[in-house]
Amino acid sequence: MKPKRSLASVVLELAAVLLVTALTFTWGVQTAQSERGYTAIGGEYLFLLIPFMYYPGKRTVLDWAAEIRSLWKEGHV
Repeated sequence: MKPKRSLASVVLELAAVLLVTALTFTWGVQTAQSERGYTAIGGEYLFLLIPFMYYPGKRTVLDWAAEIRSLWKEGHV
């Protein structure tokens, strides 16, 4: 059985993901502003989807690693 994660580690991971999202979005808005020369809404707003892409991606990678590990133990790889 998989060990439970502590609340502190979950909160820290969420804070890190939100911090990266905020910093990336801010950088994207500033870069787009300097490229365009005016304020507009563009592709930089897609950076706000980082948290929604991170968690399913993380789950996929963890499941894939577990599958590879189980195949390795069974001797199929």
